[in-house]
Amino acid sequence: MGMFDTVLVPCPSCGEVYAAQSKGGECMLAAYELDEAPANVLMDVNRHGPFRCTCGMVFRVEVTVTATAKVLATTMEEGDG
Repeated sequence: MGMFDTVLVPCPSCGEVYAAQSKGGECMLAAYELDEAPANVLMDVNRHGPFRCTCGMVFRVEVTVTATAKVLATTMEEGDG
C-alpha cells in the first residue's frame, strides 16, 4: 500500500469529519485540517470523491487557484544585469 496525506473534510450538512486521502503532497502520512492543507495536497483531495456521509449528504471539495503566474518579456540588456 502506498503512502498518502490526509485532509480532514467536514460534511457540509452534519459536520461529521471525512478523512480524504491525497497523493498530491509529500505523502508522509501527514494529516491536515481542510483550511490548513497545503495547495499541492488540496489539488488531489477529491481523488476518492464524491464523498458520501452517513447522514446522506454527497459532497466534494472545491479547490480554487488563488496564486497566479505571469510571464514578463524583457530585452537581453535588461535581463543581463
